[in-house]
Amino acid sequence: MSQFSPLSSLPPDALLGLMTAYREDARAEKYDLGVGVYKDDNGHTPVLTAVSKAEARMLEVQTTKVYEGPRGNVDFCAAIEDFVFGAGAAARTEGRTLSFTAPGGCGALSLGVGLMRRIGVKKVWVSNPTWPNHPKVVQSAGLGTADYRYADPVTGTADRAAMIEDLSKAERGDGVIVQGPCHNPTGIDLTIEDWRALGAFTKERGLVVMLDVAYHGFAHGLDADIAGVRAFLDAAGEAMISYSCSKNFGLYRERAGCFLALGETPEGIAAASTHVADISRATWSMPPAHGAGIVATILGDAALRAEWEAELTSMRERMISLRRALSGELVQRTGSNLLASLTTQNGMFSQLPVAPEGAKQLRETSGLYMPGSGRINIAGLNMKDIPRVAEIIATVI
Repeated sequence: MSQFSPLSSLPPDALLGLMTAYREDARAEKYDLGVGVYKDDNGHTPVLTAVSKAEARMLEVQTTKVYEGPRGNVDFCAAIEDFVFGAGAAARTEGRTLSFTAPGGCGALSLGVGLMRRIGVKKVWVSNPTWPNHPKVVQSAGLGTADYRYADPVTGTADRAAMIEDLSKAERGDGVIVQGPCHNPTGIDLTIEDWRALGAFTKERGLVVMLDVAYHGFAHGLDADIAGVRAFLDAAGEAMISYSCSKNFGLYRERAGCFLALGETPEGIAAASTHVADISRATWSMPPAHGAGIVATILGDAALRAEWEAELTSMRERMISLRRALSGELVQRTGSNLLASLTTQNGMFSQLPVAPEGAKQLRETSGLYMPGSGRINIAGLNMKDIPRVAEIIATVI
């Protein structure tokens, strides 16, 4: 008998299966709104010019491939702390923050969930809906999950009252994952006041919070997008943060992420740092260097940073234009005010009122690929296809 006999095959990942089905579809007319990557008007996911220049500069001066240490690239960590906490944040000079390079946003999430487990967290609450990997990361660490309502399907806006009502059922010491700007899959974000109120609530209730910042700069800009996160941190006093550079730097395959935390005391953060280092040592031993080095190079050079920010602005403005165009076409064809609310949402994703059977029908009859949840990648569209895409989608709404 094989040593693997006790195992039974798991069902395939739905999104990865969708990617494969799209690639194998031989139809001339087909549309991929499933995969969560930015695409340009030609359907390509380009390497940003600032990234190419940074890589060239790195190769010119590189003399070794030796490990960088448990924290990884310390210049990268400092730059992400600038983003999240602010360059002049008092907490940093007081020794109340930590930051570690991680293999992408998922690596940062895993560090945070691992630290939650060592703190004594038994259950982690995630938004309903959320990115499917959130509960998977939690459950893989041996922790339980629960969900809290997040969006009002009628208004297409965040429902703070429902969030608070559900999280009121959480026990002191439970964990909570809250997404930062550009919520996946809905595109619906909290207001500054929502963030502040949620921070005060979680502090009062003794909840252990991790903020997942995966699309910084895709909503309104770098400063505006992080304002809610900082409002939460000011009110809560303590939190963990996972930060991903996959989307805003276009570094998907380079796995450039950062795990950060803010604590009320330097002693607590110093102890937490030893545990984060221990968790990372037992998983990937040392973090990858290349992606973090690219980000550090860009953010450490005024000209490269300006070029990257211009490219980021271009990506954001293109997605906003696509979102407005799709919303207009869908409203015209369906008369749905809910679809008009697409223009108030942010980032790469929105969730359409399409049932799983409707998504299957779109895929089979019209070659339009989206997950069964109705989540679409706005950045997978282009202007010339939007009228046809809207026509197809309207058949199931």
